[in-house]
Amino acid sequence: MNNEWEPLNPDDVVVHFHQEAFENLPRTQIVFQLLKEVKNIWAKHFTSSGSRIFGDGFECYVLIPGQQWRTGKIRVRLEFCPDETEIEDKQEDNRLEIKQETSPLDDLRQQLNESKN
Repeated sequence: MNNEWEPLNPDDVVVHFHQEAFENLPRTQIVFQLLKEVKNIWAKHFTSSGSRIFGDGFECYVLIPGQQWRTGKIRVRLEFCPDETEIEDKQEDNRLEIKQETSPLDDLRQQLNESKN
């Protein structure tokens, strides 16, 4: 993985898990559906106020090494990190497509080569 995380838009992103990620949930879902299911699972195992962790968040303190304590809120959201190999494969595919494109001059080149022989 390349470790560059992208936030997922809850309204238009579709997620498909390669394997079962959550018991009794479909493998393919729109992000807002997945968040709803995760909230339900969370609510079953934690207090009902725990659902705030997905919305308004909880007030907290954060300490980052080399910095001072900061106050704020913390919440959970879904992010995606693409595989590096997937990005490299697409770049290679694009290079192949460029190399395989035909030029309008190809016919002229072929005629010139035939006339030389």
